[in-house]
Amino acid sequence: MDVLGTARAYIKEMVNLAGPQMKVILMDKETTTIVSCAFAQSEMMQKEVYLFERLDSPVPREPIKHLKCLVFVRPTPDNVQLLSTELRNPRYAQYYIYFSNIVSKTDLKTLAEADEHETVREVHEFFVDGIALSPPLFSVNLKQIYDSSFNLTASSFLRIKQALVALLLNQKKKPVIRYQRSSEDCRRLADDLNQVMRREEGLFDNAKRDTVLLIIDRSEDPVTPLLNQWTYEAMVHELITINNNRVTVDGQSMVLSELHDEFYAKNVSSNFGEIGQNIKVLMNEFQQKSQIHKNLESISDMKNFVEEYPQFKKISGTVSKHVTLVGELSKIVANQNLLEISEVEQSIVAEGDHSRCLERIRTLINHPKTSKLNALRLVLLYALRFEGHPNNSLSALVGMLKRDNDAASVVRALLRYGGSARRKSDLFGEGSTMGMTKRFIKGLKGVENIYTQHEPYLKEIVENTIRGRLSDQHYPYVAGDATNTRQENLIVFIVGGATFEEALFVRSQNEKRMQGGGGPSVTLATTFMHNTTSFIEQLASVPQWAR
Repeated sequence: MDVLGTARAYIKEMVNLAGPQMKVILMDKETTTIVSCAFAQSEMMQKEVYLFERLDSPVPREPIKHLKCLVFVRPTPDNVQLLSTELRNPRYAQYYIYFSNIVSKTDLKTLAEADEHETVREVHEFFVDGIALSPPLFSVNLKQIYDSSFNLTASSFLRIKQALVALLLNQKKKPVIRYQRSSEDCRRLADDLNQVMRREEGLFDNAKRDTVLLIIDRSEDPVTPLLNQWTYEAMVHELITINNNRVTVDGQSMVLSELHDEFYAKNVSSNFGEIGQNIKVLMNEFQQKSQIHKNLESISDMKNFVEEYPQFKKISGTVSKHVTLVGELSKIVANQNLLEISEVEQSIVAEGDHSRCLERIRTLINHPKTSKLNALRLVLLYALRFEGHPNNSLSALVGMLKRDNDAASVVRALLRYGGSARRKSDLFGEGSTMGMTKRFIKGLKGVENIYTQHEPYLKEIVENTIRGRLSDQHYPYVAGDATNTRQENLIVFIVGGATFEEALFVRSQNEKRMQGGGGPSVTLATTFMHNTTSFIEQLASVPQWAR
């Protein structure tokens, strides 16, 4: 499965259906993000799409009667109303309307009645209703999704369901659905999706039954979003923040896309040390080419330079971008003492020596370089790791966070959300012989990198699913829909957000498969791509009184 490739194919088809001639594309807030993550603006312009407009913009658009208009919007009541208004007073010559999901007959009738000038040439459902961030990574881009009980709000539930329906339809899959039994949200989503597949049987006619959709809850692993990261993509997101493939440093906005940035594509999974070395290699290559271009002595030299200039300019932009990013990362690592903080984080989650961890956390909270976020991060990890410890000193640690007035409420929210009372997973490998054995063996072997000892719980779930060992009791099938047939694809949907550490695992799993390791292709889908800041904000967004 390749969710990004599918999104690109659909958008290409939208453009192609409109035929040649200059075009404008009219989008809403969400489809604008969908398109921008799939295509660079320059690529769209090569396809004769020269204007990019918002259907919901309050700024009046000038009529340009000679342009064709592609409309790509979600089939919401607001969009149908806005589109009806547009069609009654058309600003463009022809309209090619594409909805990102299933559109009702009532809405189609409304649009038909509004098309008094008969400017609509095509109306289609193109099922791209979420953001394809990379081939195996899909996000609905919803951050604040919970009510006061940490259950999905009605609007969030509906939006997630719609995105998943579109994902299944664009991949042409009719999956076997499994869900986390301990999560009511997961169960409801699984049941509703199953009902949609039955109700919309015609849409799923040609869909393959070679896929498992596993719906799980973020609360089973609240640890992973709280850790510092040391691979390039995850680190940039943790320390700077990637917002739908865009990152901003010192007011400069940059695109981080594997499609358009060869260096990024090659180094997305590289660790921080490797990135530094690879940047040097890139710089050396660039400097060598720069020297060549300085010596333009003949007409032939100039001709060659002009021919190579676009590539030269591209390399120049790539070098500048990644030098800026790595420089910013290095500065943050040094200024915030992240090596030591990360070592303690890993010690908390991977080793769990209470007295040693407590002592080091206290020291770091008082360290002048420890930021407010990192102090809170350490306390939150302590709260999860030592929740039931007889010598638990959580209250004292919270009391040390003098700069953070919200610390106590965030800690309470975290324990309500993903504490041991709600969590069914053996997150720290203490409750099972297998978990303790793994930790013991790891201790004997030693640790290759003390900053990356932690493995996300998703790894265990995916590996158990692939091996047929995932508990039917804890992760049942919808309506007893178990199957013994070989599954080519596994879609894991995490309610409550995923992380780039988990995306890295999925990437590595797919790479093993490509190298002959077997197993299904894995796709990670989620409500939001979290870093520590956004995860804490998600917890903090729950009403205070409910905590």
